[in-house]
Amino acid sequence: MSGAISEERPMRTGGSFARVLVLVVAYAAAIYLPFLGGSRTATRHEVLVTLPALQMLGDGSWMVPHYTNRVWVDKPPLVTWATAALFAATGGFSELAARLPAALSAIGLCVLVAVLARRFLGPTAALLAGLVQATCVYTYMQGRLGEIDMPFALLIAGAHAVLIWHWGQGGYALPLRSAALFHVLLGLAVLAKGPLAAAFLAATVVAFCLVRRSLRPLRVLLWTPAVVCAPVVALWWYAAVWARLGDAAWERWSYTYVERFAGLHHLGSQSLLLYLWTIPWLVLPWTIVLLWGARRWVRDVRRPDAYFERFLWVWFLAGLVPLLLSAFKHKHYCIPVLPPLSILSAKLLAEHLAKVGKRAERAYSAVFAVLLVAYGIVSGVVIPLRDHRRVTAEFVRAATARVPPGEKLYVVGLAQSAVYPYVGHDWEGLNSLEEVQAVLRGADGQRVWMLTLRGYLATGADLGIGFDEVGGEPVRKRYPLENTLVLGRVIPSTSEPVASTPAP
Repeated sequence: MSGAISEERPMRTGGSFARVLVLVVAYAAAIYLPFLGGSRTATRHEVLVTLPALQMLGDGSWMVPHYTNRVWVDKPPLVTWATAALFAATGGFSELAARLPAALSAIGLCVLVAVLARRFLGPTAALLAGLVQATCVYTYMQGRLGEIDMPFALLIAGAHAVLIWHWGQGGYALPLRSAALFHVLLGLAVLAKGPLAAAFLAATVVAFCLVRRSLRPLRVLLWTPAVVCAPVVALWWYAAVWARLGDAAWERWSYTYVERFAGLHHLGSQSLLLYLWTIPWLVLPWTIVLLWGARRWVRDVRRPDAYFERFLWVWFLAGLVPLLLSAFKHKHYCIPVLPPLSILSAKLLAEHLAKVGKRAERAYSAVFAVLLVAYGIVSGVVIPLRDHRRVTAEFVRAATARVPPGEKLYVVGLAQSAVYPYVGHDWEGLNSLEEVQAVLRGADGQRVWMLTLRGYLATGADLGIGFDEVGGEPVRKRYPLENTLVLGRVIPSTSEPVASTPAP
C-alpha cells in the first residue's frame, strides 16, 4: 500500500504531524528568510517584476503595467500586484519586499509536499519531504529571487495536490469544492505566468487518463460547474487589456507565447537535450538518492495499488512534454514539474531510515544540518562578495539624489537594467537618443538631466547633443568604460555640443 511507510518506526521528530509542520516551516524559513534583502542588489530579471510594481504605485495603472515608458503585458501581473502591495505596505522598494513573495512561496511549497507525503506515506516521510524540498538547488535558487517562478511553481503544485489528494488512493471522484479549488488555482497560475500553466496541468491529466486507461479523470474535471472558475479567474485580465490596447496586446502575446514556442522569438531556440542535464543539477543533492532508487521505482509503479506513485511520475514526466515541444527552453521553466521528486526521494529515505534505525537518523540529521549551514554561508557570505551590481546601484542611488528637486531626470537606453529601483529621483525612461532630441526640442533651451551609458555619449555628440558630466560610475572588470553609467545635463540639439567636464 502507498501508506505502508507510516507503519514503520518514525524518526523521533516525525511522530506528530503538527511538530513536523513546525520543523519544516522553521527549517525552510532559516534557509529562505535570512539575508534575503541584504545579500545582493536586484538582478535584471527581478526588475522585470520590481519596476512594473513600482510604476503601478506611481501612475496607478494596475491593469496595464508599464516598464519604463512602454506597456508591459508580456506576462500577466499577479506576482507584480503582490510585489506592489508589499512595496506599498513597507514604504517603497527594498530587496526584501521584492523577494518576499518568492521566499514565502518556497516555504509554502515545502509545507505542501510535506502534507502530501503525510497523507500517503506517513509522518516520517512528510518531514523528510519538506526538508528535501527546502534543500533542492532549484528551490534555493528561485526561492530567494524576486521573480515569478517560485510563486508559479507553488500554484501549479497546489493544483496537482488537489488531484492527487483524491486520486492517489485509486478513486476518480472530485468533490465540487475540490474541483473549484483546482480550477481557481489553475486560473491563478495562468494569471501568474500565462498559458504554460494550463499546458502543465492538461499534460498531467491526459497522461493520468492514459495510465489509468480511463477518461474519467478528464470528465470529472470538465463536467462540473466548477470549470467556470478557471476562465473567470484567468481571462478577465487578458480581456481587459485587449479591450484597452486592441491589436497591440495580441501582437505582444503572440510574440511572447506563440513565437517563443516556435523558436521565432529573439531568444531563439535551445537543444532538445537541455533538461537532460539541467534537471539532475537542479534537484541536487537529491539526484543521488533518486538514481540510487531507480530500480526500486520501476518495481514500485508496477504495483496494482501504486496510484500515488504513478501520479507523481505522471506529474513529472508528462509535465516535460510541453517543455520539450517548445523550441525555446530555459532551466527554470522545468521547476513546476520537480516537486514530486522531493516526495519520491523522501519515500526512499524514510524506508532506509525504518530499516537502519538510529544510525541513519543521526546521519540524516547531520546532512540536513550541514546543508542548512552551507546555504547560510552562500546567502550571507558568498553571494554578497560576488555581487558585481552593488557598485552600480550605490552610484546610481547617490548620483541621482543630486538632481535638484522639481527637475525631471531622464533615464536613457538602459533597457532591461537592474538600476531602475535605485534611482533616487523622479524619472522618466527613454529608449533612444532620438527621443532625447524630442524632449530637448520642448525644453525651451533649458538643460535636462540624463542618466545613460557612457557609450551613448559619442553617438549623442554625432546627433548634436551636448553633455555636461556631473558623475560617472567607476570602471571595473565586468564594466569597461563604454558600459559604465554617467549622470549629467544635456543641452538642446540646436546648440553646439559642449565638452564634457571631469567628474567631481
